[in-house]
Formats: sequence, structure tokens, C-alpha cells
Amino acid sequence: MSVSTRTGLIALLGRPLGFTLAPAMQNSAFRALGMDALYLPVECEADDLPVLLAAFRRMPFIGLAVTKPLKISILPYLDESDPLVAQIGSCNTVCFKNGRWTAHNTDGEGFADALTGAYGDIRGATLLVLGAGGASRALCFACAARGAGRILLVNRTLETARALAQAVSLRFPIPCEALPWGELSSALPMADILINATGLGMEPHVGQTPLPAALLSPRLFVCDLAYRPARTRLLADAEAAGCRTMNGLAMAVYQGARQIKLWTGYDAPIGFMSDTLRRLSGCEGDRL
Repeated sequence: MSVSTRTGLIALLGRPLGFTLAPAMQNSAFRALGMDALYLPVECEADDLPVLLAAFRRMPFIGLAVTKPLKISILPYLDESDPLVAQIGSCNTVCFKNGRWTAHNTDGEGFADALTGAYGDIRGATLLVLGAGGASRALCFACAARGAGRILLVNRTLETARALAQAVSLRFPIPCEALPWGELSSALPMADILINATGLGMEPHVGQTPLPAALLSPRLFVCDLAYRPARTRLLADAEAAGCRTMNGLAMAVYQGARQIKLWTGYDAPIGFMSDTLRRLSGCEGDRL
């Protein structure tokens, strides 16, 4: 892969980034499209954003990808937000056009694409979402838009979950409730779909799980946003309990494809991206 002064640059911002396979996936997509573009990881904290973004404006950047812990904290440094970001208050994609940084979010639709592909029609289903960070905000709005019947939010910081529940309820005519972490066991029997958006179980927290295996019921459909490792402890416990499961591979591919469309205007090679991510993550048996 050659890099020149004409190469369009895209930085992935966040920390830690040593585990991510997004650069390999996105760069493989650019090669398949024959594009002169490079996606590179840049580990940073929120305090680094003013200096970094000022420098990027003077370089051939066409966009940014944003991950933990910056999906919310980056917003004040951008010029504008699309309507979805304005509603959910979380950004995972930035486009640089006409001298302006514009915030977008592909997490939610990417997750909803993956969930409906694996679970089926989610209309009327009750979702129990663990975590209330940027990814959780995006997927709650997307699933509500696709007809979820009820959303239960469990988070260590109850006020954060309450703020998200209020935001969803103001936008969609469905019940969205925030519960303290101590009520997780009582909320599980009400759920059709359990979604782990806490990060527990993925690198660098491999081996951790947000709930005891004894709480899992075979009727639950269990999702974990992690794809590395391909089977988190939560998913392994869920499979042992007889649950259907979904890891984060399909979400990563679908949201990444939406990012490429925003940055370049081109339709991404989803099959090629999926093959790359499955091979590198050890998800060889998984299909979109």
C-alpha cells in the first residue's frame, strides 16, 4: 500500500486501541474499492482533542472514527452535527467537507441491522440494555425507531441511564426505564433481548462478565457488542444456558460500511470487510 501527499487520511480516536481490528477492516475495504485512503489509529484522551483537531484541519484528513471514551466529549470541538447526533448526543463518525467537521453516528443503525439479521423483527420486543454510554445511546434510538416495544436500561451510574431513558421517551412513544444495577436480576425475566454495551468481556477486560451465568434463561437472545474475543464469557455462558447469541462482528461491519459511505460516497464491500474481520478476530464460523 503506497501513501502519498494525496492520500486521504482517516484517524480512529480513542483509548485503548491496541485491540481494535477496525484499521485492518477499513483499509482492506479501501483497497478493494481502489481508493487512495488510509485509516490509522491515534490513541488519545479528551484533553488532546483541541490540539489534534486543529492539526488535522491542516492535513489531508477526510474524516475521523471515534470510539471510547470520546464519543460524547468530542462533540463540542466539531462544527455541526447531523439530526441523529443532535438527538442522541453521541458521535462515532466525523466527516471533513468544505472546511467543516460534521458529526454523524453509524453505531445504532449498524447494530440494528445486525440484530434484525440475527434475531428477526424486533417490533414489540423488550430490550434490556446494560450500559448507558455512547454506543448504548445510539443503539437505543435505532432499536426504538425499528419498533422495539420497551427498553430497560441498567447502568452503574443511575443518573446517566435516567438521562438516556428520558431522551428516548421524548422521541419515541415506547416505555424506556432506567434501573439501578442492583435490580438487574429482577429485570431479566421481563426481557426478550439482553444487550451488553458495558465493554466488560472485550479487550482489555477479557474474562469479565456483567452478570452471573445462573441468571440466564434459554428464552433470552443475548448480544455482546464485543467481537474480540469472538466469544466473551457472557456469550459462552449464554450458549451453555441454551440462549441464542450474537457478538459484535456484524455490527462492526455494518457500521463501518456506513462510515465509508459517509466519508467517500461509495458503497462499501461488505462481504470483503466481513471476511477480513472474521479471519482476524477468530469468528470464522460467524456469518452476516
